[in-house]
Amino acid sequence: MQLLGSLQHTLMLAIVVAIFALSVSALISSLRYTDEMYRAADKKSKKFWSLILVAAAVVAFLALPPLGGGRLGLLSIAGLVAAAVYWLDVRPKLRLVDPRRRRR
Repeated sequence: MQLLGSLQHTLMLAIVVAIFALSVSALISSLRYTDEMYRAADKKSKKFWSLILVAAAVVAFLALPPLGGGRLGLLSIAGLVAAAVYWLDVRPKLRLVDPRRRRR
C-alpha cells in the first residue's frame, strides 16, 4: 500500500511541475510579442495575457511542494487552462502576424 501512495505522490509531483513549466514557458513566450501583434491577431492585449499567465505561474509555483501539497489543485487546473489557451489559440495567431517569421 505504501508503494501505491508513493507512486501517486510522484505522479502528482510530475503533473504539478509540468503545469508550472507550461505556465512559465507560456509567460515567457507571451512577453516576446508586442501589443500591436496582439491587436493584429485580434486577441486581447499583451497586458491582459501577461497578467493571466503571471497569475497562472504564481499559482502553479505555490502548488509545488512543500507549499502546495495538493491544496491548490483547482487553481492549478485554472492556470493550466489559461496556459493551454495561450499555447493552442493565441500563440499560433501571433505567429501568423509576426514580421520576424515572415522573412524566413
